[in-house]
Order: sequence, then structure tokens, then C-alpha cells
Amino acid sequence: MNDKLTRHKPINASDRDIESPVWDMSQERAFLENLLSQRFNYFLLFYSITVAGFVNAKNVIYAQIVLTFGALIVSLLALVLRRSQQKLNHILDDDLFKDKSHPAKIIDDLAVGKIGSKRGYIGIVIPTICSLILIIGAIIHLVYIIFFYYSLTCYHP
Repeated sequence: MNDKLTRHKPINASDRDIESPVWDMSQERAFLENLLSQRFNYFLLFYSITVAGFVNAKNVIYAQIVLTFGALIVSLLALVLRRSQQKLNHILDDDLFKDKSHPAKIIDDLAVGKIGSKRGYIGIVIPTICSLILIIGAIIHLVYIIFFYYSLTCYHP
């Protein structure tokens, strides 16, 4: 077990049920899973609003502004999701999955099978892909504006 995680006296399951509520790693895991899912939902909402704003923009300059600021904010939200996912992974891997009798370990063993855990998709993979899509889209759209749009719309006598 990670030494940083054992700053308080460990409590066994039977004592936990008798004593008043104690904030332990199981409660921290539940809190972080809930927080991660709420942040992921907010991330998807903002990503969708950015894409819809880009598609519905009245002209190319407004579209570029929406795409650039959307890419920036979505990338920052992706960093927050990554950090929350890392915290959750540390709690699960360093503490709860070491205890073979913990319900999280039992369910993980039953659910994982041969393909491994996919819990990193929500906190790392999907936010990274969405951020890269918006960043690359903003760069491509800017190149289009600079090199193609104005050269096609300008009057050349």
C-alpha cells in the first residue's frame, strides 16, 4: 500500500459499521467516481456546444473564434478530467484493489476478464481525442481562412 495513503489509523469493515461515519478510501472512491462522471458530462456538453456553435456560425471569422476558444476550454477541461482519473486510479490500484475481499476488487475481477479495465476511457482517452479534434479543426480552419477563403472572395481585376 502507498505510504501516502495511510496517514490515519486503518479501520476494518466490522468496526466501520459500528462507529460513526468515517471518511475512508471507499467513500473517497465513490466521491471521485461521481465527480469524474459529472465533470465528464460537463465536458461532453461543452464539446457539443462548441461543435454546434461552429456549425451554426454566420461567417468564417465567427466560426474560427468559436472553434479556437472551444478548443482551448475543452483542452483545459480534459486536463481536469485526466487529473481526476489519475486520482481515482491511485485509490483503486494502490489501496482498494490490494484488498481481495473489498467489493470493488471482487467486481473488478468478475468484470474485467481478459480484455482489461477500460476505466481510463472516460478520464483520458475520450477527452484527449475530443481536444485533438477541436485543435486540429481550429488549425485547419485557420489555414483555410488565410490561404483559401480570402483568395477566393477577394476581387482580382
